Amino acid sequence: MINIGPVKKDSGVDSYLTLFDLIVVLAKRRRDLADQKLAALGINHTEARLLSVLHHEGGETTQDVISAALLVDRSNAGRALKQLEAGGYVVRRKDDTDKRANLVRMTDKGRDMVSGLMGLKAAMAQAFFEGMTEGEVKAAAKLLLKTVGEEDLKAFAKTAGGDGKPPR
Repeated sequence: MINIGPVKKDSGVDSYLTLFDLIVVLAKRRRDLADQKLAALGINHTEARLLSVLHHEGGETTQDVISAALLVDRSNAGRALKQLEAGGYVVRRKDDTDKRANLVRMTDKGRDMVSGLMGLKAAMAQAFFEGMTEGEVKAAAKLLLKTVGEEDLKAFAKTAGGDGKPPR
């Protein structure tokens, strides 16, 4: 949890604000790039994250697990699932053991999309930081990791695509 208290005198607050604002700019730039690339594939950001969660969960899980992992309510997850189902990426059915729950299973087309998403993410990351050396990227990542807790990394890894492991 972040402790938000009074600003300490002579704390270099301008540097903190600059870094804070730069992170916002980078996040927007990353989101815009991802939206552009994902649109070319015919899916949106939420749908890509949903497929990543399904991949992380072994290809099948409940809609409730997906909603919790994405930090959205069931109806938002349901809308994304409806689009993915219409596109042939997932199938849904009632859980035989709990008729109130929907099981979601990734299709072969969905698995192919996840493979493509992992490659796309890697290519986007390289292009995004192309002005930096590998050493600079590692140093920046190491510094930023100091501000992120292990639980946040684990939760993010489920929805971020890739291998499901926290970034290091």
